[in-house]
Amino acid sequence: MTAEISETTSMGEPFAAKTRSTGEAAQHPAGERAIPSYKPGRQRGILVIVRRSLVWLLTRQWLMRLLRTCWPIPRLFRYAMVTRYDDVAEVLSRPDVFKVPFAEEIARLNDIGENSSTPFILGIDDKEAHDRQLKRVMRAFRREDIAKVTALSRTSADNAISSSTACPSSKRRQIDAIRDLITRVPLEVCKKYYGVEIEEQQKFAYATMDVSGHLFGRPTVKPRPAIDKAAAYFRAVVDQAIDGEIKNPGNSDTVLERLVAMQKAPDNLTRNDIRAFLMGMIVGFVPTNTMAGGHILEMLLRKEKFMDAAREAAGAGDDDLLERTLFEAMRFMPHNPGPFRICSRDYTVAPGTSRAKTIKKESKVFVWTMSAMFDSHQVDRPREFNPHRPASDYMLLGYGMHWCVGAFIARVQIAQTFKALLAQPNLKRAGKLQLRELFPDHLLVEFDPVKR
Repeated sequence: MTAEISETTSMGEPFAAKTRSTGEAAQHPAGERAIPSYKPGRQRGILVIVRRSLVWLLTRQWLMRLLRTCWPIPRLFRYAMVTRYDDVAEVLSRPDVFKVPFAEEIARLNDIGENSSTPFILGIDDKEAHDRQLKRVMRAFRREDIAKVTALSRTSADNAISSSTACPSSKRRQIDAIRDLITRVPLEVCKKYYGVEIEEQQKFAYATMDVSGHLFGRPTVKPRPAIDKAAAYFRAVVDQAIDGEIKNPGNSDTVLERLVAMQKAPDNLTRNDIRAFLMGMIVGFVPTNTMAGGHILEMLLRKEKFMDAAREAAGAGDDDLLERTLFEAMRFMPHNPGPFRICSRDYTVAPGTSRAKTIKKESKVFVWTMSAMFDSHQVDRPREFNPHRPASDYMLLGYGMHWCVGAFIARVQIAQTFKALLAQPNLKRAGKLQLRELFPDHLLVEFDPVKR
């Protein structure tokens, strides 16, 4: 059975019921912070077609091989690109030269509407400042929380699967695997682990995706009214959670509870610091894991070998192997073909080699991490599916100083979400992957009911 989902359909009633919105400002009791109006929209027309076409082109293996061989460091006008593993690693290891393009914008959006701008580690290129903030963030987001996030993710995924609906023309079950599972589970983690209560979950998810797509897309990253509205809504939800924790401190050991406690010495966090930490960690989590999970599922459904390996790992209860298998599948369809950087001075990449090129100051540099992961100069048999690859073969979660700070949370959340889905008998595609901008939005799957 194959079914299409219209852009306005909301599958999975238990989750969708929480996400309906009129687009008007939410009403709250006196004394509570009002949530500003935000109505999620969709870009249409030539801009979306161009962006999707560019992403499609940047995921073509033949183009990667051609450029790595014949033109490994292309330069054209004020743009440049690095395609080889060593060159990608070099660029990402030099934040003193190759700057993130969104530093000012992420700080502005953290404090939008105020006469201040609070930076977050994603946008800090100075190593000392970056490491100082990183230590403070990691005192709230602790590695020993992995077991907690693992259990929470699995429970949330099981609950999502249990809310699947009956197929109209058969005895099988169906679920929109994006909205009602792959996006839903990170939102539940935000609520129960981060400590941010979210009333309108899909609307909140869209706001974070709008901000993420704006910050991490092609430079130059400039203010846009539509993004300001999304960021203001996102920020107000986080602010409301902070207000609630300060007014009525809990005993749930959430990240928010820890951050509020860190307002005292020795950390002396400001309220703006708390908001920036939460917004930064959410914008790097919900949209990224929706993209990653959607792409992993698409690859599993396309490639029988990938699906069989994932099912086998999930069925064996081998969480480490399952995680490896899922991320190996994502290597073939990463959540991002690569980040952009801005070259702050004239700099020669790959000095002493025949491919050495000088990248001019202010050039916009596309750092093609997907190409690097298929570079046979460094990656053994890169076109083969191999879940047992060394960690050094992967750049899915970044490289160097800006390697994903929340990777330990993201990996277990994705693995547990898929562990629940892969346990469903005879899992099949029942619709095409549909996008909102570049983000997965719908993918209907169906499966046989589990016999009790």
